Amino acid sequence: MKGPILLTILFPIIFIGISLQAQINTKVNLSFENKVPSWLAENDVPAVGIGLIENGKIKYVKVFGELKKGIPAPDNTIFGVASLTKPVVAMLTLKLVNAGQWDLDEPLFHYWVDPDVANDPRHKKLNTRIVLRHQTGFPNWRNNEKLAFKFEPGTDTQYSGEGFEYLRHALENKFNQSLVKLSDSLLFTPLGMKDTRFYWDKNIDTSRFAFFHNFEEELYERFTPVDNGISEVNSAASLLTTIEDYCKFGIDVMNGAGLSEKLFNDMISTQVKDQGLCWSIIKDLPDGEYVLEHGGSSNGIKTQAIFLPKSKRGLVVFTNGDNGAAVINNVIIESVDIGETLVDSIFGIHDTSEIVSLSDEILEKYVGTYKNEDGELFTVEKKPGVLRIRIVSGAAPKVTYYPETETKFFSKYEDIQIEFLKNDIGQIARMTIRQHGQILFDTKKINQN
Repeated sequence: MKGPILLTILFPIIFIGISLQAQINTKVNLSFENKVPSWLAENDVPAVGIGLIENGKIKYVKVFGELKKGIPAPDNTIFGVASLTKPVVAMLTLKLVNAGQWDLDEPLFHYWVDPDVANDPRHKKLNTRIVLRHQTGFPNWRNNEKLAFKFEPGTDTQYSGEGFEYLRHALENKFNQSLVKLSDSLLFTPLGMKDTRFYWDKNIDTSRFAFFHNFEEELYERFTPVDNGISEVNSAASLLTTIEDYCKFGIDVMNGAGLSEKLFNDMISTQVKDQGLCWSIIKDLPDGEYVLEHGGSSNGIKTQAIFLPKSKRGLVVFTNGDNGAAVINNVIIESVDIGETLVDSIFGIHDTSEIVSLSDEILEKYVGTYKNEDGELFTVEKKPGVLRIRIVSGAAPKVTYYPETETKFFSKYEDIQIEFLKNDIGQIARMTIRQHGQILFDTKKINQN
């Protein structure tokens, strides 16, 4: 996740003030705006929200697409942001550390011990620093099993939402306040994040909610918000917010979040690998620049936040579809001058192949169902200028492939190549799928148009 990155917004902006949402949008004209609807359509993603920060100020906020079928998404759409919850909890905790009310290295068992690990002496090694750099030894989620250590705390790295939940219990017990009240008083109210919270209640405006959608752009019904009462708070994944609110949060982070210089430097120091205190860090950039970044991923949610504290620039992108990562990558590539390098640095996926233009007539020849010798089925469908291919079994997404020749296609975001082969009478008969040059699947077309 390291590479030479210099985030530079590609458009000139003349704008003063951010008080009205309409002002934010009407004063900016992005070159990629006309492409966004096609990105949503070709990836079966209902909506994407985009926020841009320049010189420490919000310069652009816009949401494209629909909350769900037939309902346009407003610019103040409320998104679930999954793991982008974690940086908010981390910054809340660091503010408490800065105020002398919390200690990064104090054992958490002073305030909380999960019953599942009470008899395991390793729980006494847990502290906030270990949680924030994902070294608790816990899995991401316990699911239906008891919480258990997978390794000695502090000796290895394993991304863990359970670690943040452990920290939440300790904080709430120490201060005798809920995470909700702590966040409201130290973050949301001071920063004017009026549309941000950890839960649904009867007062929230559900008419602005970006409902979660699967790879087929169908609703995840079980993840719709509750109409009454309060939904469960999760310190790793339950945050609900808007693009504008999360940009405000990012600006506070880039301005130092009120932390001492020593504590801020601790936060951005690479504790293990490229991991700081919660944030992933990309350093050694031109002019001493560096990046703080974090993403979020859950059913029907894909999100990304990128902040550059030295130059006070940033990008926030939220989507409400399982295939949202492809849209996010397009936004990054098109909205920053070396966005492909940025995508490669964060996601480790990059392809420099040139896209050629193919007619609908040519693309139509490849549409159909294919089967490999193990009986696995693959579907190929046509979208404007591209093909969408999916392995039918499992919960695999439809992946967009771009033409580099009439018969060869590639993914922008993985080292995967597709080639179509004809039979003796000129019909498309086979499709091969290669990764890193090696054949993954050799399939036969089982229907002809």
